[in-house]
Amino acid sequence: MRRLAVILLSMLFLLTFAGQGMAAENQLTVSPDKVNVGLNFKGAALDISGSVPDNAQVYIKVSSPNDAILDLNKKGKVSLFWMNVESTSVTKVPKLYRILSSQSLSDLPQDLQAELGIDKDYSAVYQMAEVRKHSDAGSLTLEKSEAQEFVNSMVGLFSESGLYGINESGVQINNGKFNTSFELPANIPQEKCNITVYFIKDGQVIGTSDQTFDVETIGIVKWLNDMAIYDGPFYGYMSVLIALLVGSAIAFLFIFLDNRKKPHLNTKTC
Repeated sequence: MRRLAVILLSMLFLLTFAGQGMAAENQLTVSPDKVNVGLNFKGAALDISGSVPDNAQVYIKVSSPNDAILDLNKKGKVSLFWMNVESTSVTKVPKLYRILSSQSLSDLPQDLQAELGIDKDYSAVYQMAEVRKHSDAGSLTLEKSEAQEFVNSMVGLFSESGLYGINESGVQINNGKFNTSFELPANIPQEKCNITVYFIKDGQVIGTSDQTFDVETIGIVKWLNDMAIYDGPFYGYMSVLIALLVGSAIAFLFIFLDNRKKPHLNTKTC
């Protein structure tokens, strides 16, 4: 009985040690681990690096939480005019979704791409997306087939702004290490974002590694965001006041410039 206990403890120790070794081997380095969004923020470069198991390829997914909300209007012709004929909201989707790889995605089986959420069709986004149609009678959730055109529009908009994207062969592997770098756009969501790295060999996942990085507002941007969330009435008052001050300043500027253009008559008295 004592011998059995010793054997079990030894196996537990070996498994624990092996697990720690694998975790250390696949540990990621993300730089910066915190992105500060200030008044002059125009985007930032994100670097990801780590170790690679022998003869494995690297596939990386960078995403934000599934909490984005995008309002979309569908235009149509009513009589002689073009106007909004449908109002919808796309929800339960990530605002940031970037895929990077050391090899072409087509080298992987299509079902594995979809399972990992790294296929070119963004099938994971389409599966989790929910589209609600708004009308005077209320709102209702559209079926997947009806919702597809609105999700297509959302993916297109986010792709144009650099929030969504696929960079095949954007990961470099050298001497058992991998590294990649890409630009985060200025409109990146301010929240904790996720990085998942898949190590794949012969069409099978042999390891994964996860890391996060934070995107936070600082300075006056943080102050304005906090005010909008926690003190809406005062934020509205301040917005109106600033608009009035700016409008008044522009009006006085035009009056000043107009007066300078008018000829001045000099009169002499004899």
